[in-house]
Amino acid sequence: MDVCDKCGVPLLVSRELTWEANGTISLASSPRNRMVFFDSENIDQLFKGIEVLIGMPIEHIVIESRSRETKRYIERVFPPEMREAVARLGGAEAGQGPGVTTEEKEALLATIRAITLSIIDISTAYGYGNQKPSDLWESGGDYPWRTQTIRNPYSLLFIAADNLGSVEACEGLNMRVKYEEIGENNYGIGVFPGEHPIALNERLKTKRFDSKPGEIVYERCPACGIPLEVARRRWNLNEGTITDLSTGMRMAIFGPFSVDSILDDLESELGESIPETVIEAQRRYIRSAWAGDPWNNDGATFQHMLALRGLGNLQKFEGDRTHLALTIQNSCFHLPVVGTAQALVELVYKADRSNCEWELSEDGDLTVTVNMS
Repeated sequence: MDVCDKCGVPLLVSRELTWEANGTISLASSPRNRMVFFDSENIDQLFKGIEVLIGMPIEHIVIESRSRETKRYIERVFPPEMREAVARLGGAEAGQGPGVTTEEKEALLATIRAITLSIIDISTAYGYGNQKPSDLWESGGDYPWRTQTIRNPYSLLFIAADNLGSVEACEGLNMRVKYEEIGENNYGIGVFPGEHPIALNERLKTKRFDSKPGEIVYERCPACGIPLEVARRRWNLNEGTITDLSTGMRMAIFGPFSVDSILDDLESELGESIPETVIEAQRRYIRSAWAGDPWNNDGATFQHMLALRGLGNLQKFEGDRTHLALTIQNSCFHLPVVGTAQALVELVYKADRSNCEWELSEDGDLTVTVNMS
């Protein structure tokens, strides 16, 4: 994979993503869509924390919700001809529909494999882990696109859901997904025909806010334009990982709206208490993960931390020994952000507990007030 000669960041990242002056990370191909550059261990730990608090598993809801988003994305961006080719080949493998000649099969498989490898390249650059195509590609087995292996997944639930949604979009069939550990932090993931374990309620359309301008300035790489602080993370392209060397935490680049959609689905399925449960689960995770790290409670530091992660533009940072009030423009991922802010304030003030109030305005401004108990 090509990397910048100056800073070493994959050029795929600098070509596709822009760290904007308003605290967002935009996609070159779709500027209204956003990405975040976030602690990836947080993803599955957040869902585990929710399970602990509500006393029931939610893995099936998370995978179903995420796969639904992935399926819609694949249907939108992949040419119909490509999806029809996969469906045709899948039907031929199953002995259904028109057959294909040996030459046609080889051509179709070559095309599907090329696209599979290009998707793996993107996931490697974004820190999703070390993914490899199935051995079925080499052995000539049926449906090789349905299986893969991955080492060090950034989120096992998201990788499984992405495989499920992608195969469903291409084959036009209801599928199920199964994953199992086949080595230390190494997993095999397979998709096969079957009915979904859960049918989610119809989702309301997620509201998108117009971004407000900002004046955040980054010191950037003179060659590729990536903020140098982003470049100081360590990209390991053999393992598909990105590490923050100052904290030792692993990071990844992913879409915040898909996470927000999962949290909306959890609220729809499990009740109105879910937002506060999400905030509490995030608060507990951050308190545990950051407990040994000194934290600078300076507003400029917090603004930079948010913006570098694509979480918005801090406009207000006011407080004393009894409270702290924040306002973040262009916010996303708002429930985890609230929990993170509450936990960091508690760590700074060495408080065991606090009270937190928050509101998301009609124009996307997030206000958070943390009061010491």
